[in-house]
Amino acid sequence: MEYNTTADIKIAKQTAEQVIGQDDALKVIKKAALQRRHVLLIGEPGTGKSLLGQALAELLPKEKLVDIICLPNDQDENEPLIRTMPRAQGKEFQQKLKIQAMSQARTQSIVLLIILLVVSILPYYFWKTGEISDVIYAASMITGVVFLLGVILFMNLSKKLAAGQSKIKIPKLLVDNAEKKKAPFIEATGAHAGALLGDVLHDPLQSGGLGTPAYERVTAGMIHKANGGVLFIDEIATLPPHTQQELLTVLQEKKYKITGQSERSSGAMVATEPVPADFILVAAGNVETVKNINPALRSRIRGYGYEVYMNNTMDDSKENKEKIAQFVAQEVTKDKKIPHFTKEAVEEIAKEARVMAGTGGKLTLLLRELGGLVRAAGDVAHEENAKVTEKKHVLKARQFSRPLEKQLGDK
Repeated sequence: MEYNTTADIKIAKQTAEQVIGQDDALKVIKKAALQRRHVLLIGEPGTGKSLLGQALAELLPKEKLVDIICLPNDQDENEPLIRTMPRAQGKEFQQKLKIQAMSQARTQSIVLLIILLVVSILPYYFWKTGEISDVIYAASMITGVVFLLGVILFMNLSKKLAAGQSKIKIPKLLVDNAEKKKAPFIEATGAHAGALLGDVLHDPLQSGGLGTPAYERVTAGMIHKANGGVLFIDEIATLPPHTQQELLTVLQEKKYKITGQSERSSGAMVATEPVPADFILVAAGNVETVKNINPALRSRIRGYGYEVYMNNTMDDSKENKEKIAQFVAQEVTKDKKIPHFTKEAVEEIAKEARVMAGTGGKLTLLLRELGGLVRAAGDVAHEENAKVTEKKHVLKARQFSRPLEKQLGDK
């Protein structure tokens, strides 16, 4: 690889080509994308697990994505209807109904205004023709007040109609894939049950006809937004046992009803029709994850997918040193706030990768930690108004970007 600075290194557009040192895992990811298999990635933090999940999502076809809409159920308002449409058609359908509702509101308002005008003008007409004098004259005085009240009523009615008080109910667009340029990649690490599985919002005004219709309070979960794509969950064993069990159900059924997650909420009375949730699960964690994950959930992943152990190191070869240069170029490009590195600076980063590996003839693949040194060196160069990050900047950064354990050991 010939380059003067990392600005000369071409960054691959596909995420799969940006993965470094995880060739075996990348092969599995490509198979999983082709056959729609789930994947369990086990390894140390910073080895590229989420990057592999993103790579898998990019390999999936976006043409099969659908929009998901929620409609009112005239038979049972607490069981909203769910329908799917080809990608981008959901919003068009919603907009079409909005236009119809506005047109209906406008028509009704015009009819009302005509009636008010007729009622107001007739007394005045009879008075002018002389058929009735004083009585009509008095009535004409009242007509102005009636007309004014009619205008006020007209305005209020228009507002109500515009706000949706129409026979035409506007469906709620739960999942909109119109602008998606690739299959969705949903990062669900640490998500609570409502965010992960969907929820129905509480309505304090549910009685008396003043509340929000149930279907408008339905909120899609990450499992539904990931439909047709990838749901990525790191440290999956930290999910509550009940949530892990529900996730297992989703993987089996490939759909899941949305209901209120709080028993005390009015949303708990609502349960939609099953909502599509057909995604590829990329679960991640460390060795302890294997011990603590729900056995049935792991069995589902293992039986219908792959388990992969991530590499912590790679050989200290010329080819892999070039991969370190590629990594530095990627980090600079992603950060967008630090200058590119000279070849000597990259070689110093490679030396640190050798030290961090802790094993002779190896380079570390704990790239998140190595990326910290890259950004720290770039920050030093930026503070000095340097056009490029040099070896001296890396050496300075190494001093103040030490881990806490090393800082405490040096004191």
